Amino acid sequence: MNDDDLSRLLQQHASRHPADEALRARVRTQMTLQAAAQEAPPAKPRWRERLASLVRIHPAFAGAGGLALGVLLTMLMLRAPEGQLPDDLVAAHVRALQVGPLFEVASSDRHTVKPWFQGRLDYAPTVLVEPLHEQGFVLLGGRVQAVQGRPTAALAYQVRLHKIDLYQWPVDRSVAEEKLQRRGFNLVHWSDGAMQYWAVSDVDVTELERFAAAWRAAAAH
Repeated sequence: MNDDDLSRLLQQHASRHPADEALRARVRTQMTLQAAAQEAPPAKPRWRERLASLVRIHPAFAGAGGLALGVLLTMLMLRAPEGQLPDDLVAAHVRALQVGPLFEVASSDRHTVKPWFQGRLDYAPTVLVEPLHEQGFVLLGGRVQAVQGRPTAALAYQVRLHKIDLYQWPVDRSVAEEKLQRRGFNLVHWSDGAMQYWAVSDVDVTELERFAAAWRAAAAH
């Protein structure tokens, strides 16, 4: 009996049972993750490499001028290109879900998670627990995630069967809420003038907006 014969027998005689909603949700999530992992990330812009090469080889940039341009280059490299950043955040979220770690410190206690970042980052991330927990968003823990070469705070939350990654780092300007979608994942981005936040999840966009609204309301108190 070959594989075709076996497949035919299974189709004719095997019993079938409808999957419950929990199993369907897990299957949909895995299909989304696999599709996201198989897609090649878009090519990264080459302007950084060209600028760095210019600073290294052009004699006009020697001395004080070279120092000034070097500072400018450093500042530009720390600024995330808007088109690439959402893709990189989704890729980091997918890797954390597939191979881990989703969190390096496992705790729903703010006074455990927030101090854990000391010495691992050059800024203190905001960690919120109770106001979000009351609305169904449970803190699982935190990790340091490399985002475009920069160590970044990532907090992992859960709502029902869905995981939410909240990335945050310092910024010097406020940004209105922005919604995006990449490869089946939703992103909500906002800034309070001191920190900027990116929430990433496969949860429905209205639920992710509810998470962002709950965070902003809690942070304002």
